Amino acid sequence: MTEFVSRLREQLVTAIDGQQFRKWAAPTSWFASSGDSLTAIRALAVDEPVECIEAAPPNEPDFFDELHASTRQPQRRFELLTTRYLHPLNFAAASEHRVREHLLERLMVADRSRIEQHSLHLLNADDLLLRLNLIAIYASLSNDLRYLDALNYYYELLPSAWYPQSLHNWLRVSFLSFYGRALAAHFTYPD
Repeated sequence: MTEFVSRLREQLVTAIDGQQFRKWAAPTSWFASSGDSLTAIRALAVDEPVECIEAAPPNEPDFFDELHASTRQPQRRFELLTTRYLHPLNFAAASEHRVREHLLERLMVADRSRIEQHSLHLLNADDLLLRLNLIAIYASLSNDLRYLDALNYYYELLPSAWYPQSLHNWLRVSFLSFYGRALAAHFTYPD
């Protein structure tokens, strides 16, 4: 992941120098993608387009119930989220409101409490970081400041020397990239 991290670093430096991130729009329809969710997250993080076509939203009437039932099964929740959001911008679709609210609540109540009790090592890092990435993607498209507040909180809460034991530890770097994008979307500073 050295090349990926280097590209993100370069992107953040150019963003600090005044170059803007590529503009995203909240989807008005569902995007189908031939790739997988994690590849799409990496592409979006380095500001590359993700190939997709418009499609019908998935017909999964039990998805939210399964997601809610996976509260104590972080690996299952990770699988559910990466399967549903093959194109991560779909997380911002109007149909995903309940999912976003559920993930935000989990981050700001149960996960936050566990981390504040110095139990970060008990959380599944892949699951936590994936949810932070999705929340950050949404925060860059939404005027709902609760999502940006959650990102601010986790930016301060997660130890800077935390090296997660995970299969996808690069999700921490992409989270920081999306967090920067969300900040840029909400705040513009005069030259």
